[in-house]
Amino acid sequence: MDEAEKEVVRRFLREFKQIATTGRGVDIVARRKNMQSLAQLGLTKRNCIAIILGFSVEDYCDGPKPDKDRPGAIWEFGQVIEEKEVYIKLKIAQVGEVKLAKCLSFHIAEHQLCFPYREK
Repeated sequence: MDEAEKEVVRRFLREFKQIATTGRGVDIVARRKNMQSLAQLGLTKRNCIAIILGFSVEDYCDGPKPDKDRPGAIWEFGQVIEEKEVYIKLKIAQVGEVKLAKCLSFHIAEHQLCFPYREK
């Protein structure tokens, strides 16, 4: 895989983690699908944040893609939790001068995830 592409993912993760640890933490959007999956997997929001902060390039699935609803880009990642693939969608949102680390999706994947930077 192309090292330049991997570096783009690394830069996003570094910035996201820096905002998450020095700013206002990670805002996990309380969508029904997210909350149901957390309950089904036995996870708390704190568990989710720990999983997200542990991400590496190997957890990357896709992005950046334009956010259809608001300005900014969406990044897609995944993890296997309790033997289920979990789809995790992240974004760095800009609100005035402040950057926020947001988790828009954290739910059991509806389709098989692709991990282009994981070794087979």
